[in-house]
Amino acid sequence: MKSLFIGLAILSLTNSTAQNDSIVVLTNINVLDIHTGKVNKNQSLHINGSKIATITSGKKIIPPEAKIIDGSGKFAIPGMIDTHIHFFQTGSLYTRPDAVDLRHIVPYADEIQFAKDMTTDNFKRYLRLGITSVMDIGGPFFNFKIRDSIAKAHLSPNVYVTGPLFSPFQPEAFSKLEDVPIAQITSKEEATALFNKMLPYKPDFIKIWYITREDFTAEKSYPIVKHISDLAHQNNLKLTVHATNLSTAKLAIKAGADILVHSVRDEIVDDEFINLLKKNNVTYIPTLIVSRNYGKSFLAKPDDHPQDLRFANPAVYRSLTDMNKLSDAAVPNRIRKLRKDSKPLEKMYQKADSVMLRNLKILTERNITIATGTDAGNIGTMHASSYIQEIEAMQKSGISNIDILKASTINAAKGFGLDHTIGSIEEGKLADLVILDKNPLINIQNLTTIHKIIKSGRILEPSELSKETPEQVVQRQVNAYNARAIDAFMDTYAENIKIYNFPDELLMDSKKVMRENYKTKFEKVTNLYCEIKNRIVLGNHVIDREYVRYENKYVSVIAIYEVTNGKISKVTFLR
Repeated sequence: MKSLFIGLAILSLTNSTAQNDSIVVLTNINVLDIHTGKVNKNQSLHINGSKIATITSGKKIIPPEAKIIDGSGKFAIPGMIDTHIHFFQTGSLYTRPDAVDLRHIVPYADEIQFAKDMTTDNFKRYLRLGITSVMDIGGPFFNFKIRDSIAKAHLSPNVYVTGPLFSPFQPEAFSKLEDVPIAQITSKEEATALFNKMLPYKPDFIKIWYITREDFTAEKSYPIVKHISDLAHQNNLKLTVHATNLSTAKLAIKAGADILVHSVRDEIVDDEFINLLKKNNVTYIPTLIVSRNYGKSFLAKPDDHPQDLRFANPAVYRSLTDMNKLSDAAVPNRIRKLRKDSKPLEKMYQKADSVMLRNLKILTERNITIATGTDAGNIGTMHASSYIQEIEAMQKSGISNIDILKASTINAAKGFGLDHTIGSIEEGKLADLVILDKNPLINIQNLTTIHKIIKSGRILEPSELSKETPEQVVQRQVNAYNARAIDAFMDTYAENIKIYNFPDELLMDSKKVMRENYKTKFEKVTNLYCEIKNRIVLGNHVIDREYVRYENKYVSVIAIYEVTNGKISKVTFLR
């Protein structure tokens, strides 16, 4: 099973460290001016090395050695930015033992190693979805290795990181780790010591986890927060702060926060808060979906969003239904209570969602700088594939498509002081672009119509970035089966798929026949669930011992999958 967890971490593109194309010319391309919200049609965009050299509307002499991309009918937007992720978290059910303690099932040491192993897999998934820059808002010192060596040795987005979160409280699950993601800071002296330890690693920003408890209020910890802010600004570092209550968020801004990485969720923002944001030029990251995803995972009811089923790490996504196989005795008491009655939790989420969406609308209308961030890595919030879901949530607030696109590009860059380098398509900036088949100003879902990605001048094909191991392909098929998602399920199969009963009884011999068979099954049987008891991987063959729930029956079966060119080409069942 661990090989499934590792996934694409050991699979890298053969030319992952190759140089970018020296000269690339996009002809007849429609370029989104992210500042004005207008599309400049039929542009000629010249990229020299990693930078955008010129953008012209007329014909220009093209060097004979240039790589030419005909952009007729296509749309170029800036590479998107996720301003809030955590590499030390995988997104799985086991990644935050302080939230739900399942260390007796998956040791936390294994989960930590899994997070490290899947780093390069995450890189490829972010790039595949047009996300060319990510900000890790707090984690262990291993974050600096990700930025300084792993990202440089592999194909990756632009990676910006900090070290451990400064916090008045440290969860017990992290307290005995050698490399902690969250450090308990209860005095100015402790804050200075951690800051001085971190500074030689050249963090891109500093993060405070400004949570409050009855025994440690926001007012009590304010002097320490102010001290950390002063240290950051004295060293020209921006300060990011986690503060979800209006009163705490106000204190964070007064202390010097440059970026608030979560929505205010307890009450509607007031003029004092808005004026503080404006006066101090603070960026606001809504981070709308992450909290609710915890509850969905605790109940084994993920949304099964098409992006997750298609692009999330399959091993991680599989874990979100693991609660289905855990008895009441195997889970914490809070989960047992939730199983009996989830209505109070849903009521809490509905109230918080309503407040967060209203606040986003208000702040956007008041011209506050909004940036898109997912908090990916937390339980149920997948790296990369959660991005479009965050955007969909932002859209529910009623803000416009161009407001969302700005939040996902130039505002995100501006908030972190990077707008001179990334965030828009302009001469002299890094050539981080996404070429789309359709215009996202018309429909925000057109962000998923990715034709090509250009990262630092290098042309990337979605099909290359989407390559998965045979084991991952099979697991993705299992995930789609459990979701009863026929399109995602059939996407894992070859056109000439053949399915047998052992040894050679042919059951189905085409994708069309298979679709009709499984579509009927998915529609009629609402409690389908396949649990993998054991798995063996031999080259392009994956052998699973499956335990399948089908209405009130349980069936044990051996399935032998053969994967060819990224698709399941043959299945043999032993019943």
